[in-house]
Amino acid sequence: MAERRRRPSDGITKLGRPTAVPYDNPSASLLETFPNPATGSPWAVALECEEFTSLCPVTGQPDFGRLRIHYVPAERCVESKSLKLYLGAYRNHGAFHEECVNRVADDLEAVLAPRFLRVLGDFRPRGGIAIRPVALRFAAGASEEERDSCLLLVSHC
Repeated sequence: MAERRRRPSDGITKLGRPTAVPYDNPSASLLETFPNPATGSPWAVALECEEFTSLCPVTGQPDFGRLRIHYVPAERCVESKSLKLYLGAYRNHGAFHEECVNRVADDLEAVLAPRFLRVLGDFRPRGGIAIRPVALRFAAGASEEERDSCLLLVSHC
């Protein structure tokens, strides 16, 4: 009997199915990945979440913003519905903007192990001040040349 070929969608459980969203518990376990379809070539992925929300950990008031995620994949890519569910889990989660952006970067880095990852937060002004944190992550051991190459690549996103 012929062995079944592994498809890129093997192991993806959320896409195409109704999924309950835990609106107060962002966890990297919500993120699913699939194999990089072009491991032999450097390329970049740009993802935008225009309606990111979380709660101020002090006042409990909602904060609104946009997250832009850019990464240069190594072996894995993030599946977009799982990312949507993961980001939605911040809706009732109390955290400062800087913490949210760094946690998103840390969780994506943990599941993807990308060559490069950048998460930019663009939060609506509160008290007249907009907050725009940026988190960068590079693959362990990446040379300065590789870092520069990744930065140049995502600058076109």
